Amino acid sequence: MRRRTLITGAAAGGIGGITLIGTGAFDAASAERTATVNFADDEDAYLGLVSKSAYATTDGDGELALAFGDVSGDGDGIGRNSQFFFDEVFAIANQGTETVSITATSDTGSFDGEFRLYPTGDRDGALDDPDNAVTLETGSEQSVGTYVETGDVDVTNELDIDITIEAAFEEGDDAPEDPEPEPPETIDSIQFRSTASQIAADGESELADDSVVAVTASDTGVNFNDYQGDPVVYEENPIPLVSVDGSSPVAGFGTMQSLDDGRSDFGTGIEEFVLNLMDELIGSGTVLWDESHGQFWTLEDDGPNSFSQFVTYAGENGYSIEATEDFEGDLSTADGVAISTPADGFTDDELTALSDFASDGGGVLLFDQSAFQNNDQTANLNEIADELGLDFRFNVDQVEDPSGAFDFTTSEFNSDEFAGLFADREGIQ
Repeated sequence: MRRRTLITGAAAGGIGGITLIGTGAFDAASAERTATVNFADDEDAYLGLVSKSAYATTDGDGELALAFGDVSGDGDGIGRNSQFFFDEVFAIANQGTETVSITATSDTGSFDGEFRLYPTGDRDGALDDPDNAVTLETGSEQSVGTYVETGDVDVTNELDIDITIEAAFEEGDDAPEDPEPEPPETIDSIQFRSTASQIAADGESELADDSVVAVTASDTGVNFNDYQGDPVVYEENPIPLVSVDGSSPVAGFGTMQSLDDGRSDFGTGIEEFVLNLMDELIGSGTVLWDESHGQFWTLEDDGPNSFSQFVTYAGENGYSIEATEDFEGDLSTADGVAISTPADGFTDDELTALSDFASDGGGVLLFDQSAFQNNDQTANLNEIADELGLDFRFNVDQVEDPSGAFDFTTSEFNSDEFAGLFADREGIQ
Protein backbone atom coordinates (compact mmCIF):
# COMPACT_ATOMS: atom_id res chain seq x y z
CA MET A 1 0.00 0.00 0.00
CA ARG A 2 1.45 3.37 -1.00
CA ARG A 3 0.40 6.70 0.42
CA ARG A 4 -0.17 10.07 -1.07
CA THR A 5 -0.66 13.34 0.80
CA LEU A 6 -3.89 14.87 -0.35
CA ILE A 7 -4.43 17.54 2.31
CA THR A 8 -1.91 19.49 4.38
CA GLY A 9 -2.50 22.28 6.81
CA ALA A 10 -0.81 24.81 9.08
CA ALA A 11 -2.24 26.80 11.97
CA ALA A 12 -1.12 30.37 12.55
CA GLY A 13 -2.04 33.39 14.62
CA GLY A 14 -2.89 31.62 17.88
CA ILE A 15 -4.91 28.57 18.89
CA GLY A 16 -8.07 30.33 17.89
CA GLY A 17 -7.38 29.80 14.21
CA ILE A 18 -6.11 26.81 12.22
CA THR A 19 -5.29 27.11 8.55
CA LEU A 20 -5.64 24.07 6.36
CA ILE A 21 -3.72 24.41 3.12
CA GLY A 22 -4.86 22.14 0.34
CA THR A 23 -2.76 20.10 -2.07
CA GLY A 24 -4.00 17.84 -4.80
CA ALA A 25 -7.73 18.41 -4.64
CA PHE A 26 -7.44 21.63 -2.63
CA ASP A 27 -6.27 25.21 -3.11
CA ALA A 28 -4.87 27.20 -0.20
CA ALA A 29 -6.42 30.33 1.19
CA SER A 30 -5.45 31.74 4.61
CA ALA A 31 -6.50 34.65 6.76
CA GLU A 32 -4.54 36.44 9.48
CA ARG A 33 -6.05 34.52 12.37
CA THR A 34 -8.64 32.11 10.98
CA ALA A 35 -7.21 29.53 8.64
CA THR A 36 -9.14 28.29 5.64
CA VAL A 37 -9.19 25.54 3.10
CA ASN A 38 -11.23 25.29 -0.05
CA PHE A 39 -14.17 23.01 0.47
CA ALA A 40 -13.71 20.39 -2.24
CA ASP A 41 -17.06 20.50 -3.96
CA ASP A 42 -15.56 19.28 -7.23
CA GLU A 43 -17.01 15.81 -7.73
CA ASP A 44 -13.73 14.72 -9.33
CA ALA A 45 -11.65 15.64 -6.24
CA TYR A 46 -10.32 12.66 -4.32
CA LEU A 47 -11.30 13.99 -0.87
CA GLY A 48 -13.63 16.69 0.37
CA LEU A 49 -14.08 18.53 3.69
CA VAL A 50 -17.57 18.93 5.12
CA SER A 51 -18.46 21.20 8.05
CA LYS A 52 -20.14 19.38 10.93
CA SER A 53 -20.05 21.99 13.71
CA ALA A 54 -19.88 25.64 14.61
CA TYR A 55 -16.10 25.22 14.80
CA ALA A 56 -15.94 24.55 11.08
CA THR A 57 -17.66 27.03 8.84
CA THR A 58 -17.95 27.27 5.08
CA ASP A 59 -18.09 30.67 3.42
CA GLY A 60 -19.68 31.61 0.13
CA ASP A 61 -16.54 30.67 -1.76
CA GLY A 62 -16.63 27.14 -0.43
CA GLU A 63 -13.74 27.64 2.01
CA LEU A 64 -13.79 25.64 5.23
CA ALA A 65 -12.44 27.51 8.30
CA LEU A 66 -11.67 25.94 11.69
CA ALA A 67 -11.79 28.20 14.76
CA PHE A 68 -11.59 26.92 18.35
CA GLY A 69 -11.97 30.14 20.25
CA ASP A 70 -15.22 31.21 21.95
CA VAL A 71 -17.69 30.55 19.19
CA SER A 72 -20.73 30.80 21.48
CA GLY A 73 -19.93 34.18 22.98
CA ASP A 74 -20.65 32.86 26.49
CA GLY A 75 -17.12 32.24 27.66
CA ASP A 76 -13.48 33.00 27.20
CA GLY A 77 -12.74 30.15 24.84
CA ILE A 78 -9.65 27.97 25.15
CA GLY A 79 -7.53 28.54 28.27
CA ARG A 80 -4.12 27.32 29.43
CA ASN A 81 -3.48 23.99 31.21
CA SER A 82 -6.72 22.58 29.85
CA GLN A 83 -7.97 19.73 27.71
CA PHE A 84 -10.64 20.14 25.07
CA PHE A 85 -12.46 17.56 22.98
CA PHE A 86 -14.39 18.85 19.99
CA ASP A 87 -16.16 15.68 18.92
CA GLU A 88 -17.66 16.37 15.51
CA VAL A 89 -15.89 19.28 13.91
CA PHE A 90 -15.79 18.36 10.23
CA ALA A 91 -15.87 15.29 8.02
CA ILE A 92 -13.54 13.89 5.38
CA ALA A 93 -15.49 12.62 2.37
CA ASN A 94 -14.26 10.13 -0.22
CA GLN A 95 -15.27 11.68 -3.55
CA GLY A 96 -13.01 9.47 -5.65
CA THR A 97 -13.50 6.15 -7.33
CA GLU A 98 -11.35 3.98 -5.05
CA THR A 99 -11.54 2.89 -1.41
CA VAL A 100 -9.03 4.88 0.66
CA SER A 101 -7.45 4.58 4.10
CA ILE A 102 -7.20 7.91 5.99
CA THR A 103 -4.59 9.01 8.55
CA ALA A 104 -3.82 12.46 9.97
CA THR A 105 -0.74 13.77 11.77
CA SER A 106 -0.01 17.06 13.54
CA ASP A 107 3.33 18.76 14.05
CA THR A 108 2.93 21.11 16.98
CA GLY A 109 6.53 22.39 16.83
CA SER A 110 7.28 24.58 19.84
CA PHE A 111 3.72 24.42 21.08
CA ASP A 112 3.72 23.30 24.71
CA GLY A 113 0.67 21.12 24.35
CA GLU A 114 -1.00 18.57 22.15
CA PHE A 115 -3.15 18.79 19.07
CA ARG A 116 -4.53 15.80 17.20
CA LEU A 117 -7.46 14.61 15.13
CA TYR A 118 -9.50 11.55 15.97
CA PRO A 119 -12.53 9.72 14.54
CA THR A 120 -15.64 11.08 16.20
CA GLY A 121 -16.79 8.56 18.80
CA ASP A 122 -13.28 7.31 19.55
CA ARG A 123 -11.44 9.95 21.55
CA ASP A 124 -8.52 7.59 22.12
CA GLY A 125 -8.22 6.72 18.47
CA ALA A 126 -5.70 9.24 17.20
CA LEU A 127 -5.65 9.33 13.43
CA ASP A 128 -1.87 9.70 13.46
CA ASP A 129 -1.62 6.01 14.36
CA PRO A 130 -1.71 3.84 11.21
CA ASP A 131 -3.46 1.17 13.28
CA ASN A 132 -6.35 3.61 13.66
CA ALA A 133 -6.56 4.48 9.98
CA VAL A 134 -10.13 4.95 8.82
CA THR A 135 -11.24 3.13 5.70
CA LEU A 136 -13.56 5.13 3.47
CA GLU A 137 -15.54 3.48 0.72
CA THR A 138 -16.41 5.51 -2.35
CA GLY A 139 -19.14 8.01 -1.49
CA SER A 140 -18.74 7.67 2.31
CA GLU A 141 -17.41 10.14 4.87
CA GLN A 142 -15.77 10.09 8.30
CA SER A 143 -16.62 12.62 10.97
CA VAL A 144 -13.47 13.99 12.67
CA GLY A 145 -13.00 15.36 16.16
CA THR A 146 -10.20 17.58 17.43
CA TYR A 147 -8.34 17.22 20.73
CA VAL A 148 -6.47 20.25 22.10
CA GLU A 149 -4.36 20.22 25.29
CA THR A 150 -2.97 23.70 25.87
CA GLY A 151 -0.41 23.08 28.58
CA ASP A 152 1.30 26.10 30.05
CA VAL A 153 0.88 28.26 27.00
CA ASP A 154 -0.28 31.79 26.42
CA VAL A 155 -3.02 31.26 23.85
CA THR A 156 -2.62 34.82 22.63
CA ASN A 157 0.86 34.00 21.27
CA GLU A 158 1.28 32.96 17.67
CA LEU A 159 2.00 29.29 17.10
CA ASP A 160 2.30 26.94 14.16
CA ILE A 161 0.55 23.62 13.95
CA ASP A 162 1.15 21.65 10.77
CA ILE A 163 -1.50 19.09 9.88
CA THR A 164 -1.11 16.41 7.27
CA ILE A 165 -3.99 14.24 6.10
CA GLU A 166 -3.01 11.29 3.95
CA ALA A 167 -4.94 8.79 1.90
CA ALA A 168 -3.63 5.35 1.00
CA PHE A 169 -5.19 3.76 -2.03
CA GLU A 170 -5.70 0.08 -1.55
CA GLU A 171 -4.71 -0.79 -5.11
CA GLY A 172 -1.15 0.30 -4.29
CA ASP A 173 -0.91 3.26 -6.63
CA ASP A 174 0.05 6.78 -5.74
CA ALA A 175 -3.44 7.92 -6.64
CA PRO A 176 -6.57 6.38 -8.02
CA GLU A 177 -6.40 6.59 -11.76
CA ASP A 178 -9.32 6.64 -14.10
CA PRO A 179 -10.09 3.12 -15.22
CA GLU A 180 -8.55 2.16 -18.51
CA PRO A 181 -11.11 2.69 -21.23
CA GLU A 182 -12.50 -0.43 -22.75
CA PRO A 183 -10.71 -1.09 -26.03
CA PRO A 184 -12.98 -0.34 -28.96
CA GLU A 185 -14.68 -3.28 -30.55
CA THR A 186 -13.20 -4.32 -33.87
CA ILE A 187 -14.41 -6.20 -36.89
CA ASP A 188 -13.64 -9.89 -36.81
CA SER A 189 -12.38 -10.43 -40.34
CA ILE A 190 -12.24 -9.10 -43.88
CA GLN A 191 -13.18 -11.03 -47.00
CA PHE A 192 -10.75 -11.10 -49.94
CA ARG A 193 -12.00 -12.65 -53.16
CA SER A 194 -9.67 -13.08 -56.14
CA THR A 195 -7.15 -10.69 -54.63
CA ALA A 196 -3.67 -9.58 -55.55
CA SER A 197 -1.00 -8.26 -53.19
CA GLN A 198 1.21 -5.21 -52.91
CA ILE A 199 5.01 -5.03 -53.04
CA ALA A 200 7.73 -2.54 -52.15
CA ALA A 201 8.05 0.76 -54.03
CA ASP A 202 11.06 -0.55 -55.94
CA GLY A 203 8.72 -3.00 -57.68
CA GLU A 204 11.09 -5.87 -57.02
CA SER A 205 10.97 -6.88 -53.38
CA GLU A 206 8.64 -7.89 -50.59
CA LEU A 207 6.80 -5.11 -48.77
CA ALA A 208 7.37 -5.44 -45.03
CA ASP A 209 6.94 -1.87 -43.78
CA ASP A 210 4.54 -1.79 -40.81
CA SER A 211 3.91 1.90 -41.41
CA VAL A 212 2.46 1.04 -44.83
CA VAL A 213 0.90 -2.45 -44.60
CA ALA A 214 -2.55 -2.42 -42.97
CA VAL A 215 -3.81 -5.95 -43.65
CA THR A 216 -2.02 -9.16 -44.58
CA ALA A 217 -2.94 -12.72 -45.43
CA SER A 218 -2.24 -15.36 -42.81
CA ASP A 219 1.37 -16.40 -42.31
CA THR A 220 0.66 -19.53 -44.32
CA GLY A 221 -0.97 -17.73 -47.26
CA VAL A 222 0.65 -18.12 -50.68
CA ASN A 223 0.92 -16.01 -53.84
CA PHE A 224 1.76 -17.01 -57.42
CA ASN A 225 0.93 -16.39 -61.11
CA ASP A 226 -0.18 -19.34 -63.23
CA TYR A 227 -0.72 -17.25 -66.35
CA GLN A 228 1.93 -14.75 -67.32
CA GLY A 229 3.98 -12.18 -65.52
CA ASP A 230 6.75 -12.33 -62.98
CA PRO A 231 5.35 -11.72 -59.49
CA VAL A 232 7.28 -11.05 -56.33
CA VAL A 233 6.69 -14.31 -54.45
CA TYR A 234 6.49 -13.84 -50.69
CA GLU A 235 8.76 -16.17 -48.79
CA GLU A 236 9.84 -14.23 -45.69
CA ASN A 237 6.97 -11.88 -44.83
CA PRO A 238 3.18 -12.02 -44.61
CA ILE A 239 1.52 -11.06 -47.89
CA PRO A 240 0.13 -7.47 -47.90
CA LEU A 241 -3.48 -7.18 -49.04
CA VAL A 242 -4.15 -3.53 -48.13
CA SER A 243 -1.48 -0.84 -48.02
CA VAL A 244 -1.75 2.84 -47.12
CA ASP A 245 0.78 5.41 -48.28
CA GLY A 246 2.51 7.12 -45.38
CA SER A 247 2.41 10.65 -46.80
CA SER A 248 -0.61 10.77 -49.13
CA PRO A 249 -4.30 9.93 -48.63
CA VAL A 250 -3.94 6.92 -50.94
CA ALA A 251 -4.63 3.24 -50.30
CA GLY A 252 -4.13 0.14 -52.41
CA PHE A 253 -6.68 -2.66 -52.00
CA GLY A 254 -6.09 -6.11 -53.47
CA THR A 255 -9.59 -6.70 -54.83
CA MET A 256 -12.84 -5.03 -55.83
CA GLN A 257 -14.91 -8.23 -55.87
CA SER A 258 -15.32 -8.28 -52.09
CA LEU A 259 -17.78 -5.37 -52.41
CA ASP A 260 -19.86 -6.85 -55.23
CA ASP A 261 -23.49 -7.54 -54.33
CA GLY A 262 -23.38 -11.12 -55.55
CA ARG A 263 -19.93 -12.04 -54.28
CA SER A 264 -19.53 -10.18 -51.01
CA ASP A 265 -19.98 -11.70 -47.58
CA PHE A 266 -20.87 -8.52 -45.71
CA GLY A 267 -21.05 -10.52 -42.50
CA THR A 268 -17.24 -10.49 -42.37
CA GLY A 269 -16.99 -6.71 -41.96
CA ILE A 270 -15.58 -5.95 -45.40
CA GLU A 271 -17.96 -3.03 -45.95
CA GLU A 272 -17.17 -1.62 -42.50
CA PHE A 273 -13.46 -1.77 -43.20
CA VAL A 274 -13.76 0.00 -46.57
CA LEU A 275 -15.99 2.66 -45.02
CA ASN A 276 -13.43 3.18 -42.24
CA LEU A 277 -10.78 3.48 -44.92
CA MET A 278 -12.85 6.12 -46.71
CA ASP A 279 -13.32 8.00 -43.45
CA GLU A 280 -9.56 7.97 -42.93
CA LEU A 281 -8.64 9.10 -46.44
CA ILE A 282 -11.63 11.18 -47.51
CA GLY A 283 -13.88 12.04 -44.57
CA SER A 284 -17.16 12.62 -46.42
CA GLY A 285 -18.56 14.06 -49.63
CA THR A 286 -18.49 13.03 -53.27
CA VAL A 287 -16.47 10.02 -54.37
CA LEU A 288 -15.93 9.56 -58.11
CA TRP A 289 -16.12 5.96 -59.31
CA ASP A 290 -13.94 5.96 -62.39
CA GLU A 291 -15.54 4.30 -65.41
CA SER A 292 -13.57 6.25 -68.05
CA HIS A 293 -10.68 3.80 -68.50
CA GLY A 294 -12.36 0.61 -69.69
CA GLN A 295 -13.07 -0.74 -66.22
CA PHE A 296 -15.08 -3.94 -65.88
CA TRP A 297 -16.25 -2.98 -62.38
CA THR A 298 -18.89 -0.30 -62.96
CA LEU A 299 -21.80 0.99 -60.92
CA GLU A 300 -24.30 -0.13 -63.54
CA ASP A 301 -26.22 -3.16 -62.31
CA ASP A 302 -25.58 -5.94 -64.81
CA GLY A 303 -26.03 -8.94 -62.54
CA PRO A 304 -22.53 -10.15 -61.57
CA ASN A 305 -21.26 -6.57 -61.53
CA SER A 306 -23.33 -4.62 -59.02
CA PHE A 307 -22.33 -2.50 -56.02
CA SER A 308 -25.71 -1.05 -55.07
CA GLN A 309 -25.61 -2.29 -51.48
CA PHE A 310 -22.28 -0.66 -50.73
CA VAL A 311 -23.22 2.54 -52.60
CA THR A 312 -26.37 2.79 -50.47
CA TYR A 313 -24.42 2.00 -47.30
CA ALA A 314 -21.84 4.68 -48.05
CA GLY A 315 -24.66 7.12 -48.79
CA GLU A 316 -26.10 6.49 -45.35
CA ASN A 317 -22.73 7.41 -43.87
CA GLY A 318 -21.97 10.72 -45.55
CA TYR A 319 -20.81 9.79 -49.07
CA SER A 320 -22.21 10.20 -52.54
CA ILE A 321 -20.56 7.66 -54.85
CA GLU A 322 -20.98 8.77 -58.46
CA ALA A 323 -19.78 7.16 -61.68
CA THR A 324 -17.74 9.35 -64.05
CA GLU A 325 -16.94 9.02 -67.73
CA ASP A 326 -14.92 12.27 -67.64
CA PHE A 327 -12.31 11.63 -64.98
CA GLU A 328 -10.21 14.77 -65.39
CA GLY A 329 -13.19 17.03 -66.00
CA ASP A 330 -15.11 15.86 -62.92
CA LEU A 331 -12.15 15.68 -60.56
CA SER A 332 -12.64 19.24 -59.33
CA THR A 333 -16.07 18.31 -57.94
CA ALA A 334 -14.81 15.34 -55.92
CA ASP A 335 -13.54 14.75 -52.39
CA GLY A 336 -12.26 11.28 -53.24
CA VAL A 337 -11.88 8.86 -56.15
CA ALA A 338 -12.11 5.08 -56.54
CA ILE A 339 -10.15 3.56 -59.42
CA SER A 340 -10.34 -0.15 -60.17
CA THR A 341 -8.17 -2.11 -62.65
CA PRO A 342 -8.13 0.41 -65.52
CA ALA A 343 -7.87 -1.44 -68.83
CA ASP A 344 -6.85 1.82 -70.51
CA GLY A 345 -3.89 3.73 -69.16
CA PHE A 346 -4.20 7.26 -67.81
CA THR A 347 -2.93 10.10 -69.99
CA ASP A 348 -0.13 12.33 -68.75
CA ASP A 349 -2.64 15.12 -68.12
CA GLU A 350 -4.86 12.80 -66.13
CA LEU A 351 -1.93 11.56 -64.06
CA THR A 352 -0.88 15.14 -63.32
CA ALA A 353 -4.43 16.08 -62.36
CA LEU A 354 -4.69 13.06 -60.06
CA SER A 355 -1.32 13.88 -58.46
CA ASP A 356 -2.45 17.46 -57.82
CA PHE A 357 -5.74 16.15 -56.42
CA ALA A 358 -3.95 13.88 -53.92
CA SER A 359 -1.46 16.62 -53.00
CA ASP A 360 -4.42 18.87 -52.13
CA GLY A 361 -5.77 16.20 -49.75
CA GLY A 362 -8.13 14.32 -52.02
CA GLY A 363 -8.45 10.67 -51.02
CA VAL A 364 -7.62 7.98 -53.56
CA LEU A 365 -8.66 4.31 -53.42
CA LEU A 366 -6.87 2.06 -55.91
CA PHE A 367 -8.47 -1.37 -56.36
CA ASP A 368 -6.50 -4.24 -57.90
CA GLN A 369 -7.54 -7.84 -58.65
CA SER A 370 -5.79 -11.13 -59.06
CA ALA A 371 -3.94 -12.09 -62.25
CA PHE A 372 -6.42 -14.92 -62.84
CA GLN A 373 -6.92 -15.25 -66.63
CA ASN A 374 -4.88 -12.05 -66.99
CA ASN A 375 -7.80 -9.91 -65.76
CA ASP A 376 -5.49 -7.69 -63.71
CA GLN A 377 -4.28 -4.31 -64.96
CA THR A 378 -1.19 -4.18 -62.79
CA ALA A 379 0.93 -2.09 -65.15
CA ASN A 380 -1.67 0.68 -65.42
CA LEU A 381 -2.14 0.79 -61.65
CA ASN A 382 1.61 1.01 -61.15
CA GLU A 383 1.80 3.96 -63.55
CA ILE A 384 -0.55 5.74 -61.15
CA ALA A 385 1.54 4.60 -58.14
CA ASP A 386 4.69 5.91 -59.86
CA GLU A 387 3.09 9.28 -60.56
CA LEU A 388 1.85 9.61 -56.96
CA GLY A 389 5.19 8.42 -55.55
CA LEU A 390 3.52 5.85 -53.32
CA ASP A 391 5.30 3.77 -50.69
CA PHE A 392 4.04 0.58 -52.39
CA ARG A 393 3.38 -0.92 -55.80
CA PHE A 394 0.95 -3.57 -57.08
CA ASN A 395 1.96 -7.19 -57.57
CA VAL A 396 1.00 -9.27 -60.64
CA ASP A 397 -0.18 -12.31 -58.69
CA GLN A 398 -3.02 -14.19 -57.06
CA VAL A 399 -3.22 -14.80 -53.32
CA GLU A 400 -4.77 -17.91 -51.81
CA ASP A 401 -5.14 -19.26 -48.32
CA PRO A 402 -3.40 -22.52 -47.34
CA SER A 403 -6.36 -24.60 -48.50
CA GLY A 404 -6.02 -23.23 -52.03
CA ALA A 405 -9.15 -21.06 -51.79
CA PHE A 406 -9.07 -17.78 -53.72
CA ASP A 407 -12.05 -16.53 -51.67
CA PHE A 408 -10.94 -16.32 -48.05
CA THR A 409 -11.00 -14.13 -44.96
CA THR A 410 -8.22 -12.77 -42.81
CA SER A 411 -7.96 -11.23 -39.37
CA GLU A 412 -4.32 -10.23 -39.68
CA PHE A 413 -4.76 -6.54 -38.89
CA ASN A 414 -2.03 -3.99 -38.20
CA SER A 415 -3.91 -2.43 -35.30
CA ASP A 416 -0.80 -0.72 -33.93
CA GLU A 417 -0.55 1.60 -36.93
CA PHE A 418 -4.09 1.60 -38.31
CA ALA A 419 -6.42 0.94 -35.37
CA GLY A 420 -9.20 3.15 -36.71
CA LEU A 421 -9.55 1.10 -39.88
CA PHE A 422 -10.81 -1.92 -37.92
CA ALA A 423 -13.40 -0.23 -35.73
CA ASP A 424 -16.64 -2.15 -35.49
CA ARG A 425 -19.61 -0.21 -36.78
CA GLU A 426 -23.08 -0.93 -38.06
CA GLY A 427 -22.67 -2.72 -41.36
CA ILE A 428 -24.93 -3.79 -44.17
CA GLN A 429 -27.80 -5.78 -42.69
